[in-house]
Amino acid sequence: MKQHQLITKTRPTEYNRLLQILQRPGPAGVLLLGEQGVGKTSLVEAVLASSGAGEPVMTLYGTPSLSTVAHGALSPYLGALESIDEPVSVLRELNRSLLSSRGQLEPHIVVVEDAQFLDPQSCFILSLLVENAEVKVLALGSGSLEADSPLGALAELGSFTTMALQRLDRKGVRAVAEGVIGRKLAEGTVSLIDVVTGGNPSFVEAYAASCLEQGTLFHDDRLLQSHGLHEPVWIVARALPEIDTPMLTLGREITRTLSVQEQQSLLLLALAGPQPPEVLEQCGLPYQRLLKIGELMQQGPAMVLKSKLMQRIVRALATEHDIAQLHDLWVTAAVSLGKEPNAREVLWSLETGKQVPMKLVLDLAEQAARELNFGLALRLCVLGKLARHHGQGALLEARMLLSMGRHHAARALLLRLIDQLTDLALLGQAYAYLLEVTTNIGTDGVELGRILDDWKHRALGHADAEEVASFLALHSAGARVLDFWLRVNTARGPLPSVSELQEFLEDRLLPAQVRFIGMMVLSDLHTSAGRCQQALDLMEPALQDLKENPAPQAMYEVRVFFRIGWNLLFLGQYERAAAFIDSYRHARLRSIQYYQGAISLLDGVSHLLQGRVQLAMAKMAEAVTELQIADTTQLLALASNLYRLLLARLGFPVPEALVTGPESFSSSGTISLNGQLGEESSKQRIFARAFAAGLGHPYPGESLECFPLVEREFLFSMTRQLGDQELAESQMGERLRALAAGQQGSRAAFLARLMDLRGSELGEPLEQLAQDALAKKEYLVVIEAWARAAERYAQSGDQRRCGALLRRAAQLIDQQGMDPGKYIARVLALTELTAREAEIVGLARQGLNNAQIARTLTVSQRTVEGHLYRVFSKLGITERAELDHAGLEAGTTGR
Repeated sequence: MKQHQLITKTRPTEYNRLLQILQRPGPAGVLLLGEQGVGKTSLVEAVLASSGAGEPVMTLYGTPSLSTVAHGALSPYLGALESIDEPVSVLRELNRSLLSSRGQLEPHIVVVEDAQFLDPQSCFILSLLVENAEVKVLALGSGSLEADSPLGALAELGSFTTMALQRLDRKGVRAVAEGVIGRKLAEGTVSLIDVVTGGNPSFVEAYAASCLEQGTLFHDDRLLQSHGLHEPVWIVARALPEIDTPMLTLGREITRTLSVQEQQSLLLLALAGPQPPEVLEQCGLPYQRLLKIGELMQQGPAMVLKSKLMQRIVRALATEHDIAQLHDLWVTAAVSLGKEPNAREVLWSLETGKQVPMKLVLDLAEQAARELNFGLALRLCVLGKLARHHGQGALLEARMLLSMGRHHAARALLLRLIDQLTDLALLGQAYAYLLEVTTNIGTDGVELGRILDDWKHRALGHADAEEVASFLALHSAGARVLDFWLRVNTARGPLPSVSELQEFLEDRLLPAQVRFIGMMVLSDLHTSAGRCQQALDLMEPALQDLKENPAPQAMYEVRVFFRIGWNLLFLGQYERAAAFIDSYRHARLRSIQYYQGAISLLDGVSHLLQGRVQLAMAKMAEAVTELQIADTTQLLALASNLYRLLLARLGFPVPEALVTGPESFSSSGTISLNGQLGEESSKQRIFARAFAAGLGHPYPGESLECFPLVEREFLFSMTRQLGDQELAESQMGERLRALAAGQQGSRAAFLARLMDLRGSELGEPLEQLAQDALAKKEYLVVIEAWARAAERYAQSGDQRRCGALLRRAAQLIDQQGMDPGKYIARVLALTELTAREAEIVGLARQGLNNAQIARTLTVSQRTVEGHLYRVFSKLGITERAELDHAGLEAGTTGR
């Protein structure tokens, strides 16, 4: 995207305002404020190019050294003067330069870069130029405006306008990043770029260019790229690209006007993380000016850099010697202040090769894990070499790998650890993690059985009866919950009964890990049967429990989040679902990649249930792509099956590589980008199997009827394509009514009512159903009820009432971007205006009466009246004045 187009897209208000000022006759000045890299120069260049003003007659550059010299910023244009101390001589020389550089009628543009360093005398001369000559001054400064500064005095002039450029919002981040990359980015990737760069457009450009150069962009070429279904979706496979030469150049540009001490302040915060002001003061490092110019921000009681990318760039610019010296300075200050080190600070010490007590490293790694900062916790484990010397540390490292979805690495570590551990408490936990890792990699019954046997036999020879009993109790609970899990999440069956699981979960001595897995299994069992409220009643308290238990929270919160969102949607609680999902959207950097695949999937399901098939398709394509990078919830196969379902809904063939089911093709169980698992590991999960069955690929011994919730949705989709007589002759309507009547939530209740009313000849109850469903945003039920009611009114001869309902249905379809389905599309054709009718409506809207229309079209007035009668019936209106508001949404465009 060209720079001018990008500026007008991301800064439309500032662009238009600055353009108006430049095009306005007479002198004027603009003070343009904003932090380094926010795009002040780019904005000015775009406006100058657009206004036709061309290059500025003067470009001044403020610097810290020139700020102490009288007329220092103006000195490059004062070479003809022996002395630049006299304001009159300076003004005369500048006027001579201005008059000789351009014609009298052209605007004289003076641009000042780094205007925060203007000396008082230069500001005074610029004010005189603006007031007394045809000059427009554009002063670009960093930070906030201080009234007692030279720049503040300049801004007080009546001819000066002050504008402040803020960081980009998410829409602006997308525009800049996609402009550089030239591809459509998934929502999660845009969120990631926003968080990493802090919305600074220069950083956004550098980040996007580095991803492009380093090959960290990824998209799934199995997805259907043609037919205009959706644009190819790209994501970044690694949150933070390597710091390359262009990024280092940007870092040098941003820090070039900073003093050495200020640069050290930035480096300290980049290495040690947020620091209270007293630490910086104790180190003798300044921060107040950095706050004012926008390089730092205050986060609670601490000073912090504004973006993760800036932290990495500042660090990359420093030498190892500088880092070591600064670490010694910081240690001295922290000790003198009695400051206890935090996880980031200890990691810095480890990185510089300092010795840190292992217990402190372990404690801080566990604290980072409790804060869900998996990357920091893992780095502490690795650099602290905890796995080599500390069993608890090795378990923590395995848990972090498991929480990050790095299952193969976790499995390798646990297998080594099990051979080394002798402490039964740690050994039992290691076996529990190994079981969970193995179920995430696959469902090899032989391997799972071997793990359970080895686990039990390891108790032999231990003398402490209490420890042995606890060890075997964990084994027994693990074996039992594994059995439940396998019976639900594989096709081996049979499904456990609800009472079995409830009785199991009543044991108050169950370990937390076992309890959460058991609750999720029971929740899935309820959901699959259509008891979504009962599933929700399990998962919502589980989410609160997780927030109070950080260890299982790291592993299970994303899974519980997905189940809550899924059940809210299938209950028909769309507003509540949207609010819940939004509360996890645009999370912190450490969470975005773990949640975004699940969020995109839930967004797609929401669109699908409300009939927005095209939007659902785009979102599901994002989900499939994102889940190949991070699928800690094992949702990839489900997302792929939903994508296939959407293709089928739109009548497109399914690419062979996307077929999933018991006979599906899979070249590999892994994605090569960073060791994440492919959909082979998730295709036997209960919801994935349900949609596979609905798409004609059931597992042996299963059918769609085994999954009542999903069967309900497939039946609803099929009954929508049938007329009432066809529905009466099939068994689908009765089956759907029976299923929906026995399931929970407003969506199920609406579907049951719809099936009941489709057997009736009355239109009014269907209209009432539509109104009730509209209040709940159950849009597919709404258009179904309106269309079926309209058919009944048409059969009874009430064409206007029929037309009114179909027009409302058509308007709702347009507003929501819905796919009406083939049957309703045919019904809506009843309201389509012929070319002649549309022509007459157009003339009527212009104010012509029937006689005038007849003369214009050279037809009889009776013909015009007949056409208008049919138009009134189709549009469901009774007065000519209503034509102006009826629109032709249901008519002339070939719906």
